[in-house]
Amino acid sequence: MKKAIFCDFYGTLVHENGPISLEVVGRVAESCGAAPEDVVAFWWERFGALSARCCGVDFRTRYDIAVESFQEAVERFGSPEDPRALTDRMVEHWCAPPLYEDARAFLEAAPAPVYLVTNSDDHFVEEALRRYGLPVAGAVTSQAARYAKPRPEIFRFALERYGLRPGETVHLGDSLAGDVEMPRALGIRALWLNRKGKPVPPGVEAAENLAEAARTLAPLF
Repeated sequence: MKKAIFCDFYGTLVHENGPISLEVVGRVAESCGAAPEDVVAFWWERFGALSARCCGVDFRTRYDIAVESFQEAVERFGSPEDPRALTDRMVEHWCAPPLYEDARAFLEAAPAPVYLVTNSDDHFVEEALRRYGLPVAGAVTSQAARYAKPRPEIFRFALERYGLRPGETVHLGDSLAGDVEMPRALGIRALWLNRKGKPVPPGVEAAENLAEAARTLAPLF
């Protein structure tokens, strides 16, 4: 029997993107005549690469990584936009991301404590939780663990913080690499939240929304 639920935040309970993030991308694209999708692809690739490298003793916050990623993006596309101003605008999104309609009901009906395990700076998640009043038992961020998913250290940090063994929790999230493959490698059962209806790889448990996820998780408790 499980004792807790680990849950991703961005892309699972709240939208990964929203009006503010789209505005930021649009500002860069419009200032230099680039395609918005090209700006997003470049920025996200650089952000991910820096996140993977800046961990442990070399840890850097998501804010600092975002500033550098925007610096590289404006240089790449020849945009006059200010990287720090773009990042500050993104912080507004990260602190108030649009909430999925099924998120609150899922958390309120959860059969066990829900702990967030999310790639984020502490302040972003704390502000979002305060804003929405979401009933979670705790949150482990990449800033607290000094490692981001899909690294295993963030899950080990969460297990130690909440006094759990891998077999005593289940993880729910929208990333196959970070929310399914890595926790499973550590012995944590994982459920993929597949909101976009993508093909489900063999052997992967999936749910299309949080209501379905709740039905799948219920027998485990």
